Amino acid sequence: RAPTLYEEAGPTQVEFDPAVFDDVQGYAAEHTSRAPTLYEAIEENTLKFMPTGAHMVSGGAQGRLLAALASMTRNGRVLEIGTFTGMATCCFAEGVEAGGG
Repeated sequence: RAPTLYEEAGPTQVEFDPAVFDDVQGYAAEHTSRAPTLYEAIEENTLKFMPTGAHMVSGGAQGRLLAALASMTRNGRVLEIGTFTGMATCCFAEGVEAGGG
């Protein structure tokens, strides 16, 4: 048997550079379209009324990803099990609507 390309080259060692991950949220925010103002209101109200759980809200970049994924579903079907203050649910609904569902 001939060795595979991976076996010939051997495993690649990549050095971890923490500087690459210093501002992932900032990078995502700069390269993501702006979320509707409704989402800002959800985040503000969650912080105001449930401050200990505010970290569980899907943020702007994550919300944009959820909306994009939902827009690609067949027949506009999305199943969300468990919701907190509705941020992800709104993102899914936005994506389904954008996808024609």
